[in-house]
Amino acid sequence: MNRAGIARGKQQRGIETQAALLDAAGRVFAKMEYDKAKLKDISDEAGISLGSLYFHFGNKDDVAAAVLETQQARMTAVLEEVRAATVESEVDRLLMLLDRISELMARDTLVQGGIRLVNSLPEELQNTGFGAYAVWQSITEDMLRDGVREGSVTTEMSVELLAELVNEVYVGAQHLSGMFDQWASLPERIERARPQLREMIAAKGESRRRAAAASA
Repeated sequence: MNRAGIARGKQQRGIETQAALLDAAGRVFAKMEYDKAKLKDISDEAGISLGSLYFHFGNKDDVAAAVLETQQARMTAVLEEVRAATVESEVDRLLMLLDRISELMARDTLVQGGIRLVNSLPEELQNTGFGAYAVWQSITEDMLRDGVREGSVTTEMSVELLAELVNEVYVGAQHLSGMFDQWASLPERIERARPQLREMIAAKGESRRRAAAASA
């Protein structure tokens, strides 16, 4: 193998090692708070030397920041898939987003680690964690505005208030499922809330639909 091939092989191994350490960090942070987790816990979980962890990340703050960044990247990838999907209305798109994000949280331990990290981060890292909630609030508002323009969002509430209420329902389900079963029940909880969410978002449309069904 020539020098370029050797260099590419080393680079690929480095990428794989970093990914394995990040996934292990997610599993560790999903089980314990930031201040209780040790770098050795992460290296042991990954089956990779502590020296290698220091080489790739430097310190625990760097690991936590990388977990949060990767969590948001994975959630953003889901968002982009939903944005590209063919749906009947923007209300359906928003509900699809809630479904897909809940499924990601239920299965992805790195995302779970990021969720638990937010509530136990040191002050200097808290903006990284809590800032993500403001971003998702803005995303929800944008989707609702698209629904208002097309006519599928028919509630008389302001878009800002409606987005906040939708996110409060989601975060409440997220919090309860995190307490009881490590987010395993989150997709089911969001599915149960679907009819109420749809009625809240499209109140007039739902009333017309029920009236039409009753007269049929």
